[in-house]
Amino acid sequence: MKNLLYQCAMIAVKSGKVALQYYGLEDFKLKSDSSPITQADLESNALLMRELQAHSPYQVCSEEAVLDYEKRKDLEYYWLIDPLDGTKDFLAQNGGWTINIALIHKKRPILGVVYAPVFHQLFIALKGFGSFTYEQESLKVALESDNLTLMWLEENKCKLTGERIIEDSEIIACDSMFHSTKETQEFMQKYQLKVQKYGSSLKVCALAEGRADIYPRFNGTSEWDIAACEIVLEEAGGVILDCLTKKPLEYNKPSVRNHHFVAFAKSQVGKAIYRDVLDSVYKS
Repeated sequence: MKNLLYQCAMIAVKSGKVALQYYGLEDFKLKSDSSPITQADLESNALLMRELQAHSPYQVCSEEAVLDYEKRKDLEYYWLIDPLDGTKDFLAQNGGWTINIALIHKKRPILGVVYAPVFHQLFIALKGFGSFTYEQESLKVALESDNLTLMWLEENKCKLTGERIIEDSEIIACDSMFHSTKETQEFMQKYQLKVQKYGSSLKVCALAEGRADIYPRFNGTSEWDIAACEIVLEEAGGVILDCLTKKPLEYNKPSVRNHHFVAFAKSQVGKAIYRDVLDSVYKS
């Protein structure tokens, strides 16, 4: 399974190269839910589906090619991917978009890869093995020199312990660039949180890195938005609490929509805000 993790990282990087070919272009269409879709989404999706099926026996459920519930409900394993998480960030050219790959086993992610091509940020995680990232400049050099290999990925990974690495004494909360809500703002004010804006899955990854403390999400997300980064956070000692069930998110549901949630870095687990969420202060 470790080799499959590194193979997925290579596939994500390959997908990122494809998406970058369209970065800077403003052409897009609107899907039925009024969210934008670009040629980068479609090309990345095609590559990911092809590569994942070539390297494993598992079926793929993607934002751009949803595997019907009747076909996936009894699957023990399947891939859950977002070929371009943060299309609005992609169109805004702020760099805050990612390629997300997760392997679902019995309703929970057990393997995750999150790759932000513009920032040269790569996060990988495997249940029971740990959560890791890579020094951005080293990854950039490896990519530019075409030296990125499975061995390089294995030898250069940096373990994420979830320990806080920021000196700020205030609690740092992540918020979305484009999807903040009134409820989110009220949550921030109630707990006097200092806000940092991130795009896509990078909000949850910032918690895993120890660069932020909490991420409340009180509007819609889908399973493919969160699966990969959730295992990254979980293996770094953090947790995402579903505001309705008070448990980690559940996957392979009839509906791919998630309940509202609050994600906590390791440093916040068990503390006041965490206890408030468990005590039903915030509900979906």
